[in-house]
Amino acid sequence: MTRSFIYYASIFLSFFFSFPQFAQGMNKITGVRFWSSPEQTRIALVINAKFLYKYFTLTNPHRFVVDCKDTITSFPHNNISVNDAVVSQIRFGRFKKDVLRIVFDLVQPAEEKLFFLEKSPNKPSCLVVELSLPNSKYRKTESQTKKNNSFCHRRIIVIDPGHGGEDPGAIGPGGTMEKDIVLRFARYLKKVFDEKQKYQAFLTRNGDYFLPLRERVKIAEDYCADLFISIHADSNRSKRTRGSSVYCLSLKGASDEAAHCLAKKENASDLLGGIPFTENDDLNFTLLDLALTNNINSSLHIGGLVLREIKKVHPVKFEKPKQAGFRVLKTAEIPSILIELGFISNPSEEKLLKQKKFQAKIAKAVFSASDQFLEFMARKEPLKRYPLTVKTSGGLNSIPH
Repeated sequence: MTRSFIYYASIFLSFFFSFPQFAQGMNKITGVRFWSSPEQTRIALVINAKFLYKYFTLTNPHRFVVDCKDTITSFPHNNISVNDAVVSQIRFGRFKKDVLRIVFDLVQPAEEKLFFLEKSPNKPSCLVVELSLPNSKYRKTESQTKKNNSFCHRRIIVIDPGHGGEDPGAIGPGGTMEKDIVLRFARYLKKVFDEKQKYQAFLTRNGDYFLPLRERVKIAEDYCADLFISIHADSNRSKRTRGSSVYCLSLKGASDEAAHCLAKKENASDLLGGIPFTENDDLNFTLLDLALTNNINSSLHIGGLVLREIKKVHPVKFEKPKQAGFRVLKTAEIPSILIELGFISNPSEEKLLKQKKFQAKIAKAVFSASDQFLEFMARKEPLKRYPLTVKTSGGLNSIPH
């Protein structure tokens, strides 16, 4: 081996390793996931570690740019098509030798929000990029539609399909995701209500996207709903466990350990979506109000009726509604229940949950119970005639239907 060979080899190796993409221990983006709602695109960049970044916007055409320090991708720099209401595509490129540039080509100007999402047992670490339409045409259209429609002679039902987007919920042994099952069921249940002239039903989400728990409650409040129904599918370590169940809010302790564990699981949806848990003082004061206690009693009433009707077509796990601190049920004036359709962890019930015939039976049972409850409430108090003004302040505040 000659001295000149060693000299040139050393220069080459020094040159080789001076570039970030060849250095060991580099920050890496290993994948890209995205979810679209009517007015927001949520992109999750899967990462192996946190890194420094800066971002800015460009115009003519509209773009949102993120420069990532000392970061590489472990996949080819191909353009990723999104083609929704906010983002047309995502592009990757080397801006400088130590800077990876990510360009989001926008359909129109958008508001941005970026944050790191920590690794969890079922989710990798991510840099989440949320791009939302400010004062979107969608929201204006929705608001105007609701103002023009006369709902004063109808009872308003808000149906909440749990989870969505990067939060799949429980996953069955056959790979079935809770978020898909509950969305299909919610759409069917909405149809059952809408077929009756005295009801108008709305969904909190009508697609595969993430929605914070508090936002789900706010949608029901914006609609001045007479009833809020959150739809889920249960899971258990034992694959033999089966049956439907109903849960209501509790201001004290859970009615049993199972209810406590389930509430903890469902409340974790916000954490999976990158929403930090902070208690709202206004909500805390509201929870102390006597009206909420009365509302919980009403929720227990409708919950009992739902279980009685479901029991006619499918086994129930509990004869009475269970109670726990479900954040998605924390409304002061709207009777609210959380229905677990069945155990997605049970192979036979997982298959059943996907069947249209089964969903139709459960939907009709839920409708029958709701109809009985709302007829009872109508005799107790006059029909609500709130002005249907929809708030559209910041964040994902769409009400698709």
